[in-house]
Amino acid sequence: MNGGQSDTFRVLVIAIVALIVGYTVATGNALAALIAVIGGIFLLSLAKRRVNEVFEDERIHRVSERASRKTLQVFGAGIALISVLLISYGFEVGYALAFSACALAILYLTFYAILSKGEIS
Repeated sequence: MNGGQSDTFRVLVIAIVALIVGYTVATGNALAALIAVIGGIFLLSLAKRRVNEVFEDERIHRVSERASRKTLQVFGAGIALISVLLISYGFEVGYALAFSACALAILYLTFYAILSKGEIS
């Protein structure tokens, strides 16, 4: 399978999964939505293995790493600031956002500790 065929297949799988999930959520069948998502992930990973072309190189990975880190920094700081403002104005949802910011920071630090040891690549 070449790159164009792979792209077409991925878009088709994503569209079908989105339709199934939308329909099953509207009908109240969460199990069918979960099965559709898992099936879509399986099909996408199967299609990725059959591609003969190289899609990513080290530069793309490095840019992705930098973009992910910046996104995490901006989102984490933004959500922390918004949660402080909401709490100071008496909105209870600020506590949920604050706990989410803390969970995000803990998750980041956990992955950082694991990846700095070289256990996960």
